Amino acid sequence: MTNKRAKQNILKNILGKLHLYLGLLFGLIFFIVCLTGMLLSFEKELTPLLWPKEQKVTVQNDRLSLAHISQKAETIFPDKKLFRLEIPADSSRSIRIQYGQKKGGYWYAYINPYTGEILSKGRQSDRFFQKTLDVHRFLLIDKIGTTITGISALAALFLALSGIYLWWHKNKSILKQRLIIKPSASTKRKVWDFHAVGGFYAALFLIIFTLTGLTWSFDWYNKQFYKLLGSTKKLAKEKISNTNKLASSDYLILDSIYQQLNTLYPAPGNIIITFPEKKDLAFALTKEDLSNSTLQINQAFFDSKSGQLLKNNPLDKLPLAQQVQRMMKSIHMGSIFGFPSKIIAFLAVALATSLPITGIWIWLNKRNKKKKKLTKNQKNKSIQIQSIS
Repeated sequence: MTNKRAKQNILKNILGKLHLYLGLLFGLIFFIVCLTGMLLSFEKELTPLLWPKEQKVTVQNDRLSLAHISQKAETIFPDKKLFRLEIPADSSRSIRIQYGQKKGGYWYAYINPYTGEILSKGRQSDRFFQKTLDVHRFLLIDKIGTTITGISALAALFLALSGIYLWWHKNKSILKQRLIIKPSASTKRKVWDFHAVGGFYAALFLIIFTLTGLTWSFDWYNKQFYKLLGSTKKLAKEKISNTNKLASSDYLILDSIYQQLNTLYPAPGNIIITFPEKKDLAFALTKEDLSNSTLQINQAFFDSKSGQLLKNNPLDKLPLAQQVQRMMKSIHMGSIFGFPSKIIAFLAVALATSLPITGIWIWLNKRNKKKKKLTKNQKNKSIQIQSIS
């Protein structure tokens, strides 16, 4: 029994040291990633509040066709390729057009769907939330930054698991005390409680956020993650070829495929129309289903020349790995169960953001306490020497 306790104490001591040193090493990055994550979790809600002139429009009886809007969009950046149209479920919101590709960068424009007025335009990388995402993903330093945030995510996963282990106590009464912060306790105790108790409540969400976030950081992790879910090969964005090889593409079919998608999925939801990279590929359309407690994103492919439905990909018919891949962003951001889960995730990340601060405060406090104790011992020794002499 004594040997078992001794081994447990050694393990706790080792984990405690690693928890401290990894926290100190990655604390700043962890803080930045959490803070930017908090902002990004409410991007959809904050954007119309911060930029109402480009986001909000007056609803009118007649709405421009998607063909007209696409033709108008071509004139905004004539040298850029149309990438996608984002059509909000809310009729009082503008339509967002995205241009470009991953290698050359992206541009955007917001258009009033009733008047065709260009409300704003520019380079995507200059937008506030895009910069926030770039900081969150790779600290604005591209590939090296992605590796750094990936390693810090692995460290955060260890900190969450080791924190639970260090927090756990076999004594039930002590365990219950560790579930609440005592308001009557001293400042030192409150800070310790906030770190330990807050860390415990945030730990489960941190584990989810790190396990999902790592799929964007490392290819090897992405492959193994989806392999565990049943995928036998690396999942990539699906591309469907047209069946009609003779006809020429025309924007007039956009309104037809838009109506077809709404017939397939009549529930209200935001729609994204992704233009094909090549002329012989199909349009890819996705639509959010906002009618259920759990967010669902359904997909369909349409011939870009004839408008014919080529493939319907409802979320609930896909294999588990593909379902998770399609919903990965929603899971990672905590919006999978709508606004309530987003609030809970936000609070959990807020607690996580405070952990590096409270952790450093506790460490500095202990360090100063040891220094004072050492100074006091040295003074006592000198007094003893003087009294002997």
